[in-house]
Amino acid sequence: MKKIVLFVILALVVVLLIFRGVPAAINIYLNKNAEKIVTDMIIRTPDFGDHTVEFGHILFDFNFRGTFLELGGIRITPNENIPKDKIKINLALENAYLTGFSWTSFYLDNSIMLDSAYLENVQVETKTPPFDSLQMSQESEVEGENYDNISINRIRFNRLSFMNVDSYNDSVRMSINDLTVSANHFELSSADIDDRDALFKVGLLEGYLDMASYHFNEYRNAFYFKDLSFNSDDKHLLIGGMQLDNKLERYKYINQFDFQTDWIELDEGELDIQGFNFETFFRKGIVQADLIIASDLVINVFRDKRKPENKERRPEMVQARISGIPREIMIEELKLENAYVAYQERPDTNAPRAGAIHFDEINASISNITNIDTKVAENNIMEVKASGKIMAQGTMDLTIDFTLDDPDGAFHMKGVVGSMPLEALNDMIGPETRVGINAGHLDNLFFNIYANNMEGTGDLIMKYRDLKIKILDKNYKDNQNIFRKAGAFLANTLVVPNDNPKKNGELAEGQVFARRDPSKFIFSYWWELLLSGMMSTLTGKSEADMRADAQADQNK
Repeated sequence: MKKIVLFVILALVVVLLIFRGVPAAINIYLNKNAEKIVTDMIIRTPDFGDHTVEFGHILFDFNFRGTFLELGGIRITPNENIPKDKIKINLALENAYLTGFSWTSFYLDNSIMLDSAYLENVQVETKTPPFDSLQMSQESEVEGENYDNISINRIRFNRLSFMNVDSYNDSVRMSINDLTVSANHFELSSADIDDRDALFKVGLLEGYLDMASYHFNEYRNAFYFKDLSFNSDDKHLLIGGMQLDNKLERYKYINQFDFQTDWIELDEGELDIQGFNFETFFRKGIVQADLIIASDLVINVFRDKRKPENKERRPEMVQARISGIPREIMIEELKLENAYVAYQERPDTNAPRAGAIHFDEINASISNITNIDTKVAENNIMEVKASGKIMAQGTMDLTIDFTLDDPDGAFHMKGVVGSMPLEALNDMIGPETRVGINAGHLDNLFFNIYANNMEGTGDLIMKYRDLKIKILDKNYKDNQNIFRKAGAFLANTLVVPNDNPKKNGELAEGQVFARRDPSKFIFSYWWELLLSGMMSTLTGKSEADMRADAQADQNK
């Protein structure tokens, strides 16, 4: 009996030594070699192979359920011999707490497996060449080996900041400030790294970002986003503020280009994305959302027409632009709420100022925005419905149907412009033409136009009354000497009808015809179509007449 008791005691001692002694011995070894172990884990990968790792402190706590690892004061810096065409990473991490690290997965499966990871005050700066050249350089022989898999059940970053810098000129390409994010069931595999569309797998993802920026167009322009929050379970992404900043004053910016170029700024706006499919985006790179609401956008556009046009440019039609997006997209509806758009144009005349027109109180809905073939087969019409005010006066309602699978870019545009004083258009007309509107009132304007990539036709009815024009002086000012008064009298009496319908009730209905200038953007094409109908109303020209004029111009 005593032998049995003694055997049981010895067995308990052995078990105790195993469960207490083995972890204690392992912890002594791990903590004695902590810096080397963790450094080797980091620099074995290709991206960190030419970097130096420093630690403030490291603490291992091993047991049979997993290993706890506490890290503090981590700094990773690139070696001086790394060429400019390779990635350079500067990383500073205040504290990291990792639990459940699996040594079996690490040694047998070439994988990192953790139960949880909490990282706070992380600052990362990467220096890279342009992404295209970086991709080509990475295809060459690179030392090191990526892990086959990294999986973390629960991960949280508290105050993560990131900056990407162009290694050739030290300009900031993109930045993220103060990101706090939590994720469950995070997994990154070597297959994800090799897949150009995939990012990683994740369950719940939620967080908040204070500010982000993206710089482009040779760093002349930048998008800024602030107060960004997201939750994958709710399929919701909210950007509290966004701005497109043109870093150069308008003329200084435009004079950097040989041809006419738009100077554009987005002064403010909010973006609310609902029904966003995080999973398809992270796994396949597909942008899919039920509803995007862009609120209170303020957009300013300026163009200097004294510079020559680029006749070699070939802007694509709307359908071609959507189909050419490098990622698959499916947005059920995009809404604009209370937007403001101002367009200024310095004409190629001696006018001392730019012409201007603005649209405010713009509300619009764009449905079925997609370049996915199966979705287009189900519904091939992208519909735009918009309303707003012209120069804060005349109301406007517009509908455009784009046929997404039409090779010629077919669309149908119809709408109405409501009552407004025509003098409100002087800021746009005067600098371009030296003709001003002295008086007149638009009752309404209706148009119905069918067009494609080549030409458009349709009908336009413009009802107005009491139209009087004036001829501006050589300085484009309203100094009415006897000669300008005579010219205005002849124009008002012999050329331009003062009323439509006339006093006898006769209504002039305009016809629409315009050929698309392939070097100009779609907005210019729309304006040419509408202008042809208005000129047809004023001059009585038919579609056949305008076709003949267009052919004569082409034959010159």
